[in-house]
Amino acid sequence: MITFKIASATQGLLLLLLLSSASYANNAELSIENFTTTDLQNQIDPIEIKPLQAGALTFTVLEKPAMTAFTKGTVILVPDWSQHAASPRMINVLRQQLVDYGWNTIAMMVPDPLPETNAETMLTYQTELLARLQAVMKSAENNTGSIIVVAQGSSGALINQLYQSGQLKAPEGLILLSAYLPDKALNQAVSVALAKHKVPTLDIQQQQDNSFVMASSQLRLQLVRKHIKEIYRQRLLPGSIDQPQNQQWVFNEVYGWLSYLGF
Repeated sequence: MITFKIASATQGLLLLLLLSSASYANNAELSIENFTTTDLQNQIDPIEIKPLQAGALTFTVLEKPAMTAFTKGTVILVPDWSQHAASPRMINVLRQQLVDYGWNTIAMMVPDPLPETNAETMLTYQTELLARLQAVMKSAENNTGSIIVVAQGSSGALINQLYQSGQLKAPEGLILLSAYLPDKALNQAVSVALAKHKVPTLDIQQQQDNSFVMASSQLRLQLVRKHIKEIYRQRLLPGSIDQPQNQQWVFNEVYGWLSYLGF
């Protein structure tokens, strides 16, 4: 299991170090994503690493096939923009364990985190994320069974809006992990979108989550009732995801909800 992670507090320093290396990757475009992808390639079994094309961009996904006689489908894992495809913050435990319960898993790299967050930069990030997720969905459709999307943090919030606007083909289920946008008005729009799209949704939050997630919890429940969203479940993770026992709690919640949906 991958135990390293790139903490958001150190990303600026990492980027500066990368930019100071003139020989890195034969003068390829330097980015946190490039650095992390190289690191993953040194630690992940090469058979799991696959390049995908989104327009002119090539990006990396990590694929694991189901380890059961019957395959239920594919779970697509989308980390927060501060994390990576084998992030120890909820993503990797799902990537590793769901294969033993009949699910293929595809964990994708996401674009670099934004230097500043406003409506314009988040729209740009969302557009790039859309192109990547469309490519991953197309790949997942080559497999048998249903498609479930698990999306974390701000990536999850933006994908949630793509389902509400109809820009992205709906999966059979959506699991949000601490989904939010770092702006009060934009975060309220996330709650509205969540209530209005019809994708069955499991909304996992942390007891020690950031203020934007916690501020929207009650609003989401109210809007779901108002717009009569048929399948919605909100679950509060006790404590912090950094506590090892809570990694298994997240898996149990995800597996239990998928079983509730009939998978």
